[in-house]
Amino acid sequence: MEGNPLGKNPSDVWEIPNVKSRHIEKTYHPCQFPVALVQRLIRALTIKGNLLVDPFMGSGTSAVAATIEGRRFAGCDVKQAYVMIAKKRVAKAEKNELEFRPLERPIYRPSGNEAVAKRPSHFLSFQ
Repeated sequence: MEGNPLGKNPSDVWEIPNVKSRHIEKTYHPCQFPVALVQRLIRALTIKGNLLVDPFMGSGTSAVAATIEGRRFAGCDVKQAYVMIAKKRVAKAEKNELEFRPLERPIYRPSGNEAVAKRPSHFLSFQ
């Protein structure tokens, strides 16, 4: 099998942080997932202008990702509160005002001092 003619093949492991209590994307929804997760799928499986449908859209993460990636979106949810959250998030995404963790951003980039191995201060020194 040949490599990807447009560049590097994606790795087998996707390193995308979960949306937890202090995550930049966190909303009221109890089991929200990150925009980057859906973005990666949208980029791989659709082209600009395609319609993405999510019948269980929750806080609208898939709608936000579709908006950011230039796709159309249709979705619904049984909880009106979640639909309102989704509408607000999409409106912000359309104006480029939504805060989210970009897909291309590394999870962690150590400073020069952190990149050097150091003995933790609580370890005993043997001489």
